[in-house]
Amino acid sequence: MKLKMTKEWLMKNLDKEDKAIVSAGSFSCSKLDALDELVQRHAAKEVGAVVPAFGRLISLSRRNKGLTPEKLAEQARIDLDELVSIEQVPNYIPEPRTVCQLAQVLNLSEDKLMELSGNTVSRDQKLKDGAVKFVASAQSLDKLSRDEKRALEDFVKQLSK
Repeated sequence: MKLKMTKEWLMKNLDKEDKAIVSAGSFSCSKLDALDELVQRHAAKEVGAVVPAFGRLISLSRRNKGLTPEKLAEQARIDLDELVSIEQVPNYIPEPRTVCQLAQVLNLSEDKLMELSGNTVSRDQKLKDGAVKFVASAQSLDKLSRDEKRALEDFVKQLSK
């Protein structure tokens, strides 16, 4: 018996598996690299707009609390260079431990931050839409503008739901 697994079939069924590996019989090891690349590309597409929102949320939340990057890194017990990467590198995906530490210090939902950081796949379309709107509305300034503060508060409320 020969199975036909086309790229289209794999992409169509990738969401159904929810990261589970299901198999029966043998699988050609030579196909693993191609399959891994396909899964990574799909995951990157899923992460899309939410990861930049994570960095922006951390930056604005830190500034809203009047914390310097050094102080937040110290309070969260994370490396300063990782915090800088989170805030300044648009598609940087931090370690899950880092996300948990930041959630505690900034009083944000750990589960939602895990989705925003790209550590878990977000299936919440409202969260994705909110992330895009948040990133688009939050401009980079030293002090939070009224609009940034409102965008931050609205987005934090959404995370609490």
